[in-house]
Amino acid sequence: MLPEWMPNLHPMVVHFPIALIIVAFAVDVVALFFRRISILPRMSTILYVLGALGAVGSVVSGEAAVETVAVAGQASSILANHEDVGEIVMYYFLIYAVLRLALWWFSFRLVFWIPLTVIGAIGLIPLYQASSFGGRLVYEQGVGVAMVDSMAIELEEKERTFLRMGMAEEFSGLGEDGAWQWRAGENAVNTFNAAFETVMGQVVADTVRDSEGNYWLALSIVESPAMITYGIPVANVELLAEMDLSDFDGSTRLLHHVTDSFSYHFMEVGNGMIRLGVSVDGEMEIEEESSLSQSLEVGVFRVVGDQTHFRGYFDGELAVHGHGPAPGAGVTGFAIVGSGTIKLARMQMTVLQ
Repeated sequence: MLPEWMPNLHPMVVHFPIALIIVAFAVDVVALFFRRISILPRMSTILYVLGALGAVGSVVSGEAAVETVAVAGQASSILANHEDVGEIVMYYFLIYAVLRLALWWFSFRLVFWIPLTVIGAIGLIPLYQASSFGGRLVYEQGVGVAMVDSMAIELEEKERTFLRMGMAEEFSGLGEDGAWQWRAGENAVNTFNAAFETVMGQVVADTVRDSEGNYWLALSIVESPAMITYGIPVANVELLAEMDLSDFDGSTRLLHHVTDSFSYHFMEVGNGMIRLGVSVDGEMEIEEESSLSQSLEVGVFRVVGDQTHFRGYFDGELAVHGHGPAPGAGVTGFAIVGSGTIKLARMQMTVLQ
């Protein structure tokens, strides 16, 4: 039973294989200088085997941990690198441990143990990289830190208040790297029409307010499917949209890596399902999908397309995670397939480094 302040097992598991592998390498180095102590090579072999098994546990617990923490912005890119390098460490030391076991019964000879020590030293490079990425997730990005998540929620509430008071900017425009942010305010229709381009279908926009005084942009579907895009082509992205789909019948897609009206990657929301997929010249392929027990009508939807990693979130929780070939650069936007009205409170595109 985990304590409330610890969201998952990964922090408890990951440090053991790191320590075991480093100590195993240190024992190998000592063995080179004290060759008469014959037990040292076997001791380091046992430590490497335990470290390799611990690396498997770290990868498994890490995959489970992704579903329990909020990962956004540049943390998504760091997470992708952490996952990739972590798997390299696991496979490297599993193979290396098997090699060490194969030489278990050989006498301690420098012709074996010098190159084996060098191979072990090489493995420390990806081990350091994986550890560095993991440290950055926690200490630089605050992933898994409850206080950071609480501060993010509080900041979002204050930004809403400022927007209602007319003290916040609705549209940020393109950043130097191509990032942008749009929020529905008093002039939601004008700012939306000035920035976004309807490349397919037709919608009618209107500004509405909810019972708390928050602004929403209401898009009524005239001709479906409708596709709306904005921005410049970028390689790795995170696209967020806060939507109300309670008056809409159909599916909504957050689009990324859009090259034309028929070729793009997407996260689709509809019929209680969240799907990750790709359209190539109009041919749709669903890569991963998941059903959620809670209602998908109102909330914050977010999709990440970072190199070979694709993830879909609903209200900060990972809903679907897939892998595939890294797409070329493209713009972002959304598509609407169905009838009725969808409401948008905000959209934000972050360029991942």
